Amino acid sequence: MSVSITQVAVKAGVSSMTVSRVLTDTGSVSDKTRKRILKIMANLGYVPSAAARSMRSKDTLRSIAGSCFALIFGVDTQNADEFFCGVARGAEKESVNYNLCPLQVHWQESFNASFPRLQTISAITGMCGAILAGQFSRSDIEKIQKHTKNVVVIDSPVAGDIEVASVESDNSGGCKLALNHLAERKCRRVLVITGPKTHYFSQAMMDSARQFSDKFECIEIAEADYTIQGGRDVIYKQWKNGKRYDGVFSNDTMALGANYALSKLGLKIPKQVKVIGFDNIVYGECSLPPISTIDIDKAKLGSEGVKTLVAMIRGNKEISQIKKVIPAKLIIRESTF
Repeated sequence: MSVSITQVAVKAGVSSMTVSRVLTDTGSVSDKTRKRILKIMANLGYVPSAAARSMRSKDTLRSIAGSCFALIFGVDTQNADEFFCGVARGAEKESVNYNLCPLQVHWQESFNASFPRLQTISAITGMCGAILAGQFSRSDIEKIQKHTKNVVVIDSPVAGDIEVASVESDNSGGCKLALNHLAERKCRRVLVITGPKTHYFSQAMMDSARQFSDKFECIEIAEADYTIQGGRDVIYKQWKNGKRYDGVFSNDTMALGANYALSKLGLKIPKQVKVIGFDNIVYGECSLPPISTIDIDKAKLGSEGVKTLVAMIRGNKEISQIKKVIPAKLIIRESTF
C-alpha cells in the first residue's frame, strides 16, 4: 500500500501542508525540518502523487508528468568522465525520439544520501523510470525499484537472480581481446593494472588474466584507482621493486599514466614495453605514442538503455529480464606496433 502525505506528516510531527511545501519547495520551511521530512519520506518509501507534482506550477523546470527519467551515475563513474559522457550523449540523443528528457543525478555513497534528489526529480517532473550507469549494489537497485518499477542498468553486469533489465558492456570479451593482442605481439611478462578489486571491470580483468596465465611467462596484477596518477604510481612502484614487464594492460586513463612513467624511466614504447588500454577515450589517441585500446560503443550503451526503458514504460513485461550486451572491438595504435 502506498504511503500518504498524512502518514509522513504524522511521523514527522508536522502538518500535511508543511510536507506539501517541502515537496513543492514553496513556502517557509526551516532547513532542519525539511531534511527531517525528506529522511522520513525515504524511510517510509513515500513517492509523490501526480497531484503533488502538479502543484509546483511556477517552477520553470516543470514538464508533463512522466516525460522525464533519471539518468543516475554511480559513484565509480567519477574517474571515467569521458566514457560516461559518451553514454549520456547517446541517451540524450535517443530520448529525443520519444519526447523524453533525461535528468542526470550523481549517486552518493548510500541510498539515503541520494534518495532526496530522486524525490525532487519525481516531485517536479513525474519521473517515469531510471537508468543506472555504473556500479550499484543489489540493495540500492532493489530500493530504487520500489519507487519506480521501470529500471535499466547499463555497463555493469547484473547478477542473474535480480529481476532488472540491463545493457552490459562486453568487458570480459574486451579484456580477452587485449590480452590476446599482447600475446600475439610476443609479450612474455605482462602487468595488468586494475581499479578497486570489488569493481566489475576489475573483476573482468582479473578473470581474463587468470584465463590467459598459460599464454605468458608471467602475468601479474596490481591494483590502482582508475586514475592517471594511479597508473603512473604502479609502474614506478613495480620497477622500483625490481619487476620488469614487456606488456601492460589497464583502462585508458591508467594507461596514460603508465605511458608517462615508462617514458620517464627511459623505456621505449612499444619497442621495450607494449601498452594497451580499454575504453577508447580521446586522450589515449592523443598520447605519445597513441595507445592501442578496446572500444565499447558508449553512445550505443546509452541509446539501448533508453530503448529498453521505453519498452518497459510501454508495458513489455518480458523486458525486465532482458540482458543486452554491447560488443568490444580492438583498435591497434602505435603503443603495441
